[in-house]
Amino acid sequence: MRLVAVDDETAALLQTYIERLRLPVEQLAVTCDRSVYAGWLGRAVPPSYGGAYAFLSRTGVHAILINTKRIDLTRPKSLEVVVAEELVHMRDWLDGDHRRHAHHGHDRIAHRVAALTGATLEEIRSSLIPVKRRPAKYLYACPGCGRLVPRRKRGRWSCGRCAPRFDERFVLRLIQER
Repeated sequence: MRLVAVDDETAALLQTYIERLRLPVEQLAVTCDRSVYAGWLGRAVPPSYGGAYAFLSRTGVHAILINTKRIDLTRPKSLEVVVAEELVHMRDWLDGDHRRHAHHGHDRIAHRVAALTGATLEEIRSSLIPVKRRPAKYLYACPGCGRLVPRRKRGRWSCGRCAPRFDERFVLRLIQER
């Protein structure tokens, strides 16, 4: 097992759940640093990720990110839940189940993590710090139905209610810039 920038508490939880799930550690790489994980993947990793698992087929490595900056460490089981969840993803991959989350915190993986850690589903769902969304900078209106559409980017769109595909007649008009 290769640990890069992993604190002692996370390392202890990793060891506990690796043993419980009977996971091989020869080709396992774990980090708490998003930029290190991005280097392993070869692409950017969104800052909203609390944890991530990927099998790197070109090297045969199981890569795990435990993004402690996004985990609500004020809650007692948050770190444990994220560590267990990423290792459950690894266990699933090794068992041939390559499916991903259906609805994070509400799917089969959440139930498995709850059974494994003793955490409630509510503890699992609230283990991450909520993402702060930037407010809309532009407000558009549809000339057909009058619907107001907030956007963060300037652009040219048509109303989705009035036309399922782009339609010049229903191009949204900029009415306010914040």
